[in-house]
Amino acid sequence: MHKNKQRVDELLFGVKSLLAKSGYAFSEEEKTLLNSIIVELEEISSGRFDQNLISTSKFLSLIMRLLQFFGIDDISELF
Repeated sequence: MHKNKQRVDELLFGVKSLLAKSGYAFSEEEKTLLNSIIVELEEISSGRFDQNLISTSKFLSLIMRLLQFFGIDDISELF
């Protein structure tokens, strides 16, 4: 679990850095999306959730938000 928390913390740091360094270049919608990603990552990192519930639904939600941020609305083309 420690390794996963470290990865989540690294991703959280990366998203926060992206928003801090390049936030001026993002639309309000993109900033809102990034902030919601940060909130989800913080919840995962802090352990304020049931480990069994996070496994699938939380990560899928997070992945979908990241894909949406990068303009990928149709994942069928990724495979």
